[in-house]
Amino acid sequence: MDKRKNIIITNIGRRGYLVEYIKEIPSFRGKVFVSDCDSTASGLYGNNDGRFILPRPVDNENLYVEKLTNLCLSQNIGIVIPVIDPEIFILSKYRDQMFEKGINVIVSDKRVLNICYDKMQMNGFLLENGFLVAKTYTTVGEFESDLNKGQIQFPVIVKPVYGSGSVDTNIVDNLDKLKSIFHEGLMIQEVLKGTEHGCDVFNTLDKEPIRCVIKKKISMRSGETDKSVTVDRKDLQQLGIELGKKLGHIGNLDFDVFDTEKGPYVIDMNPRFGGGYPATHAAGCNLLDILIRMCEGETIESDFDSYNKNLLVMKEIKVITHLLTE
Repeated sequence: MDKRKNIIITNIGRRGYLVEYIKEIPSFRGKVFVSDCDSTASGLYGNNDGRFILPRPVDNENLYVEKLTNLCLSQNIGIVIPVIDPEIFILSKYRDQMFEKGINVIVSDKRVLNICYDKMQMNGFLLENGFLVAKTYTTVGEFESDLNKGQIQFPVIVKPVYGSGSVDTNIVDNLDKLKSIFHEGLMIQEVLKGTEHGCDVFNTLDKEPIRCVIKKKISMRSGETDKSVTVDRKDLQQLGIELGKKLGHIGNLDFDVFDTEKGPYVIDMNPRFGGGYPATHAAGCNLLDILIRMCEGETIESDFDSYNKNLLVMKEIKVITHLLTE
């Protein structure tokens, strides 16, 4: 495969900090490009080497992949890092095709994506592999039956079976409210009592875990971690390593776990760089550097301890401006 030196972060949205992280890598000698389907995405206007407006992936995936592939070939781009869920599904189908042209798209296979984005499939996968799973129902009838038996109680969480983030997620404390908002495509889940942690477990291109960073969440904003503190939790780290082995993703897996009196419950998995990655990076675990070195053929040894613990990481609002031209 031809060694293309440049990188593009696609549909970058507000994650312009990823560009800065790559440019800070002393050994990196390439260029970092960004793209989005929205010309007002703030991540387009940071310290990148070029920005591109591409079609919306979900509108016409063939056109999108054609445009992206041509862009990679013309700009000597060898690594594509997608950071939104719908695009990851699309690019997974074309990963091998693009790899033949010297373009390494950092996405896992369809099996992994289906497990992560379909929460019922996720629960089934977790149960089969010995992980704890919150009580979950896909109909009000099933829930009401267990409610009458005393096997579940209010409040409960109602959220989509598919997707990520906190969109269309509600805490419900009575049956009338539940019946009024529930519809097909939603699920009902017990409210877990404990401490929520965000975790990054990073796999090699051969699907072996080599890094795992644990962060206790302090607060959330718009479905992303806003404040967190890195912690030394060998038990949760071992859970993450086992999860990485069983799932077999490539690159980063951003997953959430509730630490309860009964044990840790995995509640969400996203096979990409998520909103909690800045804390991992700030703690000295540079997963983007590792990713680039892996794509260049370097063998990376596992190291699960070398990150700074007890580090409080907070996000703040940053104002980006760009002068519009007619």
